[in-house]
Amino acid sequence: MQKGLRLVRPSNTKWLPVTLILYCTISCQKEKIQNIEEQAFSTSDSRNSNRLYSTRVEVSNIDELYAAVDNVNYEGALLLISPGIYVLNANRPNGGRIEFQKDMALQGLPGHAESVIIDASQLPGSSFIPSLNIPAPRTGAIRMGKGNNSIEWLTVKGNSTSQALSAIDTDLIGDGECNITIAHCIVTGGRIGIDMRNVGLASKNRMIHAALMDNEILENLVQQGQGIELQNANGASGAVIRAVLNGNYVHGNKVGLRSFNNNANNTKTDSGSIIIQSNADRFEENGIGIFLASSLNQGASTTANSNTLSFEAHGSDIQNNKGTIPSDVPDVAPGGLYVAGGLSANSGEVSSNKLQVKLFGCTLSDNNGPDIKAYGYLSVRGILYGTHNVATIHLAGVSANSIVTAIASVPNESEGTNIINVYHDR
Repeated sequence: MQKGLRLVRPSNTKWLPVTLILYCTISCQKEKIQNIEEQAFSTSDSRNSNRLYSTRVEVSNIDELYAAVDNVNYEGALLLISPGIYVLNANRPNGGRIEFQKDMALQGLPGHAESVIIDASQLPGSSFIPSLNIPAPRTGAIRMGKGNNSIEWLTVKGNSTSQALSAIDTDLIGDGECNITIAHCIVTGGRIGIDMRNVGLASKNRMIHAALMDNEILENLVQQGQGIELQNANGASGAVIRAVLNGNYVHGNKVGLRSFNNNANNTKTDSGSIIIQSNADRFEENGIGIFLASSLNQGASTTANSNTLSFEAHGSDIQNNKGTIPSDVPDVAPGGLYVAGGLSANSGEVSSNKLQVKLFGCTLSDNNGPDIKAYGYLSVRGILYGTHNVATIHLAGVSANSIVTAIASVPNESEGTNIINVYHDR
């Protein structure tokens, strides 16, 4: 057995107490998640009807949409969007992007997300370059992140230019924490469908609370082609993302869900934290169902150290992921779940990062290759640039039937500080 690799399978003689403990653990976790959902979500209709908006604005054409979102007097407003196709126009402010005011919300037609379409496909690449490249050189067609922002019951069509980072992004910097809700939406046609992102030095120590509920996220195939991405990136040290995903159908993308603390420039990204809870989500017919890396360093001399990522799923499915994958994913074919405690794409340091994955009653099946491919540490160059990276995977119930390929360190580390732990609890 490779040094640093720990595979633990409880014996049958000790299974009764473990089962009782596991049952209690799962019950407590489900109750905890239910409480979180009730507090954070309620239902979308009751949330919008009960929330005290400063004003309600009815929007029936593209002129009225721009007039509302670009009006600073509409902070705290609920925009009620009538059925129709709203084609974004580069001649409008912000290059034609939709940029939310503080506490602003958009709602389409409840029960019919397909009836209201915000179409960013006609925007030129220049529309996705924010003023002074702040907080980053590329952004999304719809930008959120100031206070409490939400989008519900509509369709967002992305853009295929190389400058367009996402269909929906959360990189608008406001005062304090931000709360994002995206519910009952269809998001398609972009490089990233939904990008939950703290990015740049302006996002140091920033916190995002996110709720993604009952969305269909499909056929985001431009470049990396990611359905959902959650990332602290490019200098956003100490930033935090807490996300609850519930009932989303993520399919036909190159990567269904991708999450990491990422350093891709000359600014360190250290001590970031991402916590994801997935409940009854479906990641199906993508190239890779889910890609998780506690830390990814694409820089030559900077650090991506002491980051954490936690992913916990209850009753979610990761199935039939066999399609096209992006070219920047190293050492992997299409498959279900791909994870790494630390990942080096360049020569910058990647050390002391921790990844934890817990799957309770999740079905992983009919994926290309192993259902789960896991590393404590992986260097794309085959040279050791990091130590003390740990990835831990707990598989309970039907999840424990998953086929797992687990490797402690690539290249091999003689000291054994890069570790992969896999626990099967049947």
